[in-house]
Amino acid sequence: MFWPMTRRAIAATVAFLIGWTVFQIVTPVQEVAIPDMPDLQIRSITLRHQGCVDAELKCAVFEVTFRSDGTASYIGYANDDDFIGKFKATIDERDFDHLVEQIGKQQFFEFPSDYNTDEAEEDVKLEVVTNEGLRTVRFNNWSSTPIELRVLDALIEEQSCHVYWDEDK
Repeated sequence: MFWPMTRRAIAATVAFLIGWTVFQIVTPVQEVAIPDMPDLQIRSITLRHQGCVDAELKCAVFEVTFRSDGTASYIGYANDDDFIGKFKATIDERDFDHLVEQIGKQQFFEFPSDYNTDEAEEDVKLEVVTNEGLRTVRFNNWSSTPIELRVLDALIEEQSCHVYWDEDK
């Protein structure tokens, strides 16, 4: 009795593996489509955190800009003791290219210009200057902001943490 059950289990496993292998070979690989932007050239990317609605939260109030020419600027307005004032830096063009790539992948240009909700927690603007003009998307509630915008916000903030800022006098 045990041997017929074992043969069935082995046969089922082999049949499954053969079927799965054929399925993997026959099924075309699906890639995520990244919108083509051949004529669109991004010149600068600016993230503005303009504060929290609740004054007790003490969110950092700042503006950071990365430019295609390899320069960057940071202005800290409030609630970040290490970076209050104006700062400048140079960035690797690959870092800027990565941000541009993510703007395409996250479909920034497809978003409406405003994601404001009644339950405002903060005031954030993401601005992208291209050869065709300025595109701004504003949001004020992290939990209701689309994940793609949150990804861009986090990437730009992370990039600003990896830059060596010099005080701009």
